[in-house]
Amino acid sequence: MSDACRELRAALGAVALGRADPAEEIALRAHLDGCAECRAELRELTSVAAALALGDPSRDMGGPTQPPLALEKRVLGRLADERDARRARTRRRVAVVAATATAIAAALVAFVLVMPDSSPSGTRVVFASHAGVSAAATLHSRSAGTEVAFHVSGLDQGDSYWLWLTGADGQRIGAGTFRGTGTPTDLVMTAAIPLADARRIWVTDDHDKVVLDERLLAPPA
Repeated sequence: MSDACRELRAALGAVALGRADPAEEIALRAHLDGCAECRAELRELTSVAAALALGDPSRDMGGPTQPPLALEKRVLGRLADERDARRARTRRRVAVVAATATAIAAALVAFVLVMPDSSPSGTRVVFASHAGVSAAATLHSRSAGTEVAFHVSGLDQGDSYWLWLTGADGQRIGAGTFRGTGTPTDLVMTAAIPLADARRIWVTDDHDKVVLDERLLAPPA
């Protein structure tokens, strides 16, 4: 029996008696379309419920009887508790899926796969915005190293900045220095490091404080 069968099994009796929650019944009907085992059990329960409706309590030796009110309350309370537990499990599964999707999206933003530059478009890097500064770069493999077409906005006017590439050995290689203009700026600079060896691209200010930073994944072997 699958987890879905176990979660919905308690609702079969309520459906057979015509007392299921509408939303719960919709979910159960959708499950029944693909589960022969649960369909068979629902048929049996429906037959039992129909037979109970045809029974004549007056023919019982003890005369007409009614179940205790407390029993009905306990049964309905148990059904409500199971329904609430199923809904809580569903909410937890949705939360886990959402958290996983968010983590994957963050990883895709944080890392850019560096591949050999076989297309005119080059390797595109979009930096995470920080303190009003946003930037993007396109990296091209050149005989002299890695050419960086750099677009940036939000830098302080007149301040000095440095663009760096870092290899797997952790050594940073300067691609060039420039001044902030207070307006969107396009620059082309070159760092003496092969594109395939680059693992990080980043910008620092004249106090060597990191302003922009993105990691680069190595190309697959």
